[in-house]
Amino acid sequence: MFTSHRRRFGSSRSLTTSLALAASIALTVAPLANAQSTARANGTIAVSSLGTTNTAPGSVAGSLEAVGSLTRATYDEYVALGDSYAAFGDQSQSAGGPAQCARSLTNYPTVLDADPRVGELTDVTCGGAIIPSLTGSQHEGVPAQLNAIDADTDLVTLSIGGNDVGFGKIVNCITKQAPYTATPSCRVTLDDDITAAIDNVFGAGAEEDVPVATKVDTIYALIAERSPGATVVATQYLPLMPAEGESCAFTERLVPDDVKWAREVTAKINAAVDAAARRNNHISVLPVDPTVDRSACGDADERWTDFLGGAPTGAYPMHPTALGQEAMASAIAAAI
Repeated sequence: MFTSHRRRFGSSRSLTTSLALAASIALTVAPLANAQSTARANGTIAVSSLGTTNTAPGSVAGSLEAVGSLTRATYDEYVALGDSYAAFGDQSQSAGGPAQCARSLTNYPTVLDADPRVGELTDVTCGGAIIPSLTGSQHEGVPAQLNAIDADTDLVTLSIGGNDVGFGKIVNCITKQAPYTATPSCRVTLDDDITAAIDNVFGAGAEEDVPVATKVDTIYALIAERSPGATVVATQYLPLMPAEGESCAFTERLVPDDVKWAREVTAKINAAVDAAARRNNHISVLPVDPTVDRSACGDADERWTDFLGGAPTGAYPMHPTALGQEAMASAIAAAI
């Protein structure tokens, strides 16, 4: 059984306080449940829906396996960067730190830190984070997240970009919240803008004006500058929406083409996360399990995300459950 390690807490960012804004952070990060997943003869499932070679169990209760040329290593200094998908888990179990960040003891950085190969964790993840939050202060008195990285850092996880490309717009549109209450087609209204934002945030090239950086490549360059020897793992976004052809009471209230479009956009976002990581010689992971519905439509004891939050999963609305955070930690562990 894994034992706990020392933990350092970084400064925080602000968490949205309304359910509508919480939904705007997260609902649209839902990829297709089975997108390009690969079942293997040994029972493991491909970690990334976008073709990485890493593997992890379809069930988080299974054993982990290294594949290919991946080498087991020991990491003394682990820094977790990112947004709410890395900060949140079961909100009844606070990890401490700034209250606005709402970090949970069941978030994937904390679960991963229980791996005996991982040493001291500095968790600076925070709900509502955008790329400029990594290079500058999100709130008065809160340092930039990248300040937590130094020459001794040898493992970094990064969950970022979803809020920058417009998760809020997408969720508000498909759930018909203001200003999209009368929008007949989210695809027609938003697709061009969201696609352009994805290209801008995740497209190749770094910015010279680091204090107001808005591109993922700039973040990778700064990580390399501060900690050139660190292993960096980018995490994609766990699904809220079920696979095409499946539904539940929540999704049945949405316009079918809006749901289909949201899946397509999410696939673009995760593809962009993966491409940017690969371009910078890093790893991108996403746990998938084609045998069970792990979306927010799934059974409470099997779902990796939750639409409404609270009981019985304890998750924050429209965010990963503790089980989903375990799945992400397992995927990362299999890749390092």
